[in-house]
Parts: sequence; structure tokens; C-alpha cells
Amino acid sequence: MAVKVIQFTAASVECSEAVDWQYVQVTFDSMDAGFDEDNRVSPYLMISVDLDFEDQITVEFHDGEDYDGDSLSRIDLWRHRVHALSGDGYEFDIAFELSDDAFAELRKYLRVIMRSDCFRE
Repeated sequence: MAVKVIQFTAASVECSEAVDWQYVQVTFDSMDAGFDEDNRVSPYLMISVDLDFEDQITVEFHDGEDYDGDSLSRIDLWRHRVHALSGDGYEFDIAFELSDDAFAELRKYLRVIMRSDCFRE
């Protein structure tokens, strides 16, 4: 399978957890929060893990045309960009602008999901 690159600038980055950190999720979306999903024509990437099943980090995404999902094989985080690779060869290159506090939260959540710090200087 040829690598498909999905590149965008995130208008929103959301971090969430549930059931006392059993479920952890980070979403990078090219649309602002509250967008009507029925009319989506722009990309997003959601990374999630159920810590009861530690080895199953999944991604759900829209590539600008359709929805899909896969496993996550790698993620690298920089101060204004994230780069992720899926098991099936999708490559995500996402730029974002976050406050220092919001970036610290993103880094914390990705550290929980990946069980290591994926920050690159």
C-alpha cells in the first residue's frame, strides 16, 4: 500500500479521559469544536487508548473525503507540530498553535497514551 499523507493545521486540539484515566483520547481537528459532522469535508485525527488493552492504540480519522480507522505505530511531537504513522501506512502531519499550558496538557496525554514521552526538540 502506498503511503497516504494527511496534512493539515488543527483549529482545535482536545484532550480527554474517562473512567479514572482508563480511556484516554487526543483529537486534532481542522474544524472548530461544534462542527456538524454530517457535513465534514476536512480532516481530523483522533488518537485513543483503552488502558485495559494497553497494546491497542487506535486512530480514527477523516482524510478530507471519508472516515477510516487504524492502529497507531508511531507519534512524534514538537512544540507546534505532531507527526503520526498508522499501522497501514497513513502519515499524519499536523501543525497547531497552543498556549504553553495547553501544550503541556497535550504532551501529558500523549505520554499516557504512548507510555513514553514522544516530545522531540
